[in-house]
Amino acid sequence: LEGEDGPLASIKPLGVTSDRAGAWYVGSKGSVLHVSAAGRVRRVATLEGAGLRGIAISPDASALFVADFGGHKILQVEATTGAVTT
Repeated sequence: LEGEDGPLASIKPLGVTSDRAGAWYVGSKGSVLHVSAAGRVRRVATLEGAGLRGIAISPDASALFVADFGGHKILQVEATTGAVTT
């Protein structure tokens, strides 16, 4: 799959979750990507320095929760804006 941020095949996924609309969110080293049901890829957030070990989505798909293994915390990523909070 090709997207605005390059080929999806070149990433090493560290966590994957999906929403009810058929989209996938893929956590990889340093970023969270959104893959639409149509196959379009976009970067949701950059997480430099985070030791990503898992990803989950809120029931309404408004937020993603990323386990930062290295920082010993859960990061909340807003799905539409990419804003990251702890």
